[in-house]
Amino acid sequence: MNRAADRLIPLAAAGRLYPSVIVSGGTPAERRNYAFEIGRALLCERGPEERPCGECRHCQRVDPDRYASEARAKEKSEKRRGRAGNQGDVGVRQSHPDFMLLERPPGARDIGVDMVRPLVRSAQMSPFEARGQVYVIAEAETLNPFGANVLLKTLEEPVGSTPRHFLLLTHSAQELLPTLRSRSQTVYLGGQRAATDSERIAELAAHWRQRPDGGGFALWISGLADGLVAVAGKDLEDVRARQGWTRIAATVVDVASALDDRGDRAAALAFASDLLDAHRLRERYIQPRRIIEGLAARRLRRDRPETGFESSVNVLMGPP
Repeated sequence: MNRAADRLIPLAAAGRLYPSVIVSGGTPAERRNYAFEIGRALLCERGPEERPCGECRHCQRVDPDRYASEARAKEKSEKRRGRAGNQGDVGVRQSHPDFMLLERPPGARDIGVDMVRPLVRSAQMSPFEARGQVYVIAEAETLNPFGANVLLKTLEEPVGSTPRHFLLLTHSAQELLPTLRSRSQTVYLGGQRAATDSERIAELAAHWRQRPDGGGFALWISGLADGLVAVAGKDLEDVRARQGWTRIAATVVDVASALDDRGDRAAALAFASDLLDAHRLRERYIQPRRIIEGLAARRLRRDRPETGFESSVNVLMGPP
């Protein structure tokens, strides 16, 4: 965890944390545990200098292990009863009445309006036990536009003066709607690359330096796409999963930093930005490899005649 992340806990303990915080970077477990730590600091009944104490009734109930065990117990109970439960409440976990965790249910493509509404309804009421309320949304990048807009309205028009905080957990803040980002404080937990990632980046940079201008461009693009698809692996199998695309874009940014030519670096950064903004292409179920080839072609050609890859992408996204 970095210094910026460390500073948020004292802010939460002092009651000075921004109402909406985006927690990005790290692993899903790290983001989740960090959100629970902030939740304890916000709800702890001790004085500001002692929060979170880890011993009071609020700290003991806002515990990730406790939430996980209660979620498993609830799932087993519903299976015994032979029902799946209310779809709107399926992803909501709660063992403290003023701390609510929303997770995308297994098999669901995204977090929709029906899953967000329990949080919104709760945020319109006063706290039950603690001095405030905390709402955590895991995989916030999977909020669909309708669910995100319902949440946005709650952030823009809070009810009453109750201390109310929303923690949006995501691997990359850039995957959230700009309107959500503009109304939130962002903290990055950091991340580490494996040695194999460093080797792959070096290989991609070496391939990049061999970019041709003439007839070999299509073959070069194919090799680049192979390398980038390998970076994401199985994360590209789900068209709605954005983590693989963010990893590819981050890799392209790392490749850009390894390039000597200023024009090449600019083209690589533009290509990375395109990859993050390719939602319309992904939602049309275009093959990931084809998307990468098209986006690379529209940014990386030097001689500018439009290729077949680039033409199909420009029809959907417009020219660069």
